[in-house]
Amino acid sequence: MTNQELKNKIMRRVYLTWFWNKSKPVMFLQLPLMFVFLVIQHEYVAFKAVASNALGSLNSPTSMFYYGVSAFQNAEPLVVFLAAATGLFAILALNSMARNLIAISREPSKLPLKVDR
Repeated sequence: MTNQELKNKIMRRVYLTWFWNKSKPVMFLQLPLMFVFLVIQHEYVAFKAVASNALGSLNSPTSMFYYGVSAFQNAEPLVVFLAAATGLFAILALNSMARNLIAISREPSKLPLKVDR
């Protein structure tokens, strides 16, 4: 095994460990909380009825906007809070995962390395 192959193998493990450590808060805190919010929201919202009503508003972006606004205006405060919390957790989780993937996929910086000869 050459030095470059060994370096690539070690760096692959380093990146995997780094990604795992950066993703743990997302996987073990944000995603379970989002799941809990969805389960609680399921008690108060009939998702089939909302989906069937939403399909009728897919004609144009303005009708989708008006449907969303009227749905939140007529909803109970708990339902609005749960929808906002679920959406916020989803955005935060996706943002965190995307940032970690982008950081991994970037070109490695050229650090001065001491090469064994």
